Amino acid sequence: MRNSIFLSLLLSSHLMLAQSVDYNKIILPGNVTNIEFEEKLVQLAWKNHPSNQLLYNNLQVAKHETKIASSEWLNTIRITGNLNEFTIDQSNDVNNRAQFFPRYNFGVQIPLGIFSGTSNQVKKGRQLEQVAQYNIEAQKLEVRALVLTLYNNYIMHREIFNLKSQELEEATASFVLLEQRFKTGEEKYDRYSAGLSALNKVKIDRVQAQTNYFNAKLELEQMIGLELEDVK
Repeated sequence: MRNSIFLSLLLSSHLMLAQSVDYNKIILPGNVTNIEFEEKLVQLAWKNHPSNQLLYNNLQVAKHETKIASSEWLNTIRITGNLNEFTIDQSNDVNNRAQFFPRYNFGVQIPLGIFSGTSNQVKKGRQLEQVAQYNIEAQKLEVRALVLTLYNNYIMHREIFNLKSQELEEATASFVLLEQRFKTGEEKYDRYSAGLSALNKVKIDRVQAQTNYFNAKLELEQMIGLELEDVK
């Protein structure tokens, strides 16, 4: 029993590791063609929406900051030098004292905390790079989920609109017959009035379905930056 539980836990851990997200497949590269229509929509949304480019800009800024931090230590090192007075004007050396002093002096001033401080700045820059990369990956998941949700809503409302349009055609045809029978006295006014009310309700339902359909299309097009008819 214990061995079975252990094997189950071991297999579960391997499955979890094997199911790591491949973010390169969340948004397929632009050079990948022959894909399903909804995958093309996801591609377009990722390519065309300005907020996604902003995330890449943040990543580039973080990389730039890391590069600056890596070379910042060079700006804090000072090199100094001087010539002794006898080298500058040998006429002052009446006692030949220049031989006891170096002709020139050079020095390098390095702050004690330069390397630890630079190291911390570089670590901070790399962490900011990682955060920027995580934001990009999270945005990929969000864009994909949102686009596919909007696409499903669009398909649903389009289908409802088509059904309501068909229902309106049938209701209109039925009412025309009812109206003709009413004019010839074969139907009473109450039945004619009820038929007219039913037809108007179907018309209202179709208008609402059409509005929902058009709005769903607009929301999807807003994400991809193109009209659906232009998607190839």
